[in-house]
Amino acid sequence: MRNIFVKTIAIIFSLLIIIPLGLYGYISYQLHSLKNDTYEYLSKKYDKSQIQKIETNLTIASYHYSAFVTFKDEPEHIYEYIRVDGKIRQGSPFPNEKEAPKYKYLEPNKD
Repeated sequence: MRNIFVKTIAIIFSLLIIIPLGLYGYISYQLHSLKNDTYEYLSKKYDKSQIQKIETNLTIASYHYSAFVTFKDEPEHIYEYIRVDGKIRQGSPFPNEKEAPKYKYLEPNKD
């Protein structure tokens, strides 16, 4: 009887503690990795001093990791970068033809 109780406690402990911590660790790693990879990608295309900040987030609606980049000389626009097939690419913005010239760092869509 005691053996069943110990196994039950171990299973409950796993479900309530270990699995959420593992999931948190995995998500944290993915966000950190995306931030580093985005910075490396942008550093090859632009001067590092142009990058104001990079923030990463897990977008719940589409369930993918995104890096949101703001450039120093264009703080009013935020660019989204995502990892697709192991490569970093710009995900948004998607301005119309009239608005596109206002964005200095738009990259051509390579789909």
